Amino acid sequence: MKKEDDCLLGENDVAKYVRKAVGDYFKDLDGENPSCAVYDMVMNCVEKPLIEAVLQHAGGNQTRAAELLGLNRNTLRKKIQQHSTPSATSNLRPNARPERRAIQRSDLDLVKTNEKKN
Repeated sequence: MKKEDDCLLGENDVAKYVRKAVGDYFKDLDGENPSCAVYDMVMNCVEKPLIEAVLQHAGGNQTRAAELLGLNRNTLRKKIQQHSTPSATSNLRPNARPERRAIQRSDLDLVKTNEKKN
């Protein structure tokens, strides 16, 4: 098992892009106060593409994606639902087998169902 220190990264491209984007955001505000909580705004912007990329890497397997993200599978499913439209989550089935847990997300291009893979 990996130690937590092994997973901590120093300054990298992601950190640089976030720092620049937030700096640009405040610059664009030109002294005005943000209209929303900056932390929530950034996390919402980053979380969806992170989940999409990891799900893609895991071939749509939510259990594997949750492991890679360091999340509980149910937490991942909740986050997928939070970032999707009601029609996109209609394929989530609570009793589905793990290999059938990928949900079709044509509008979000998150993952492809196992049926489309075959």
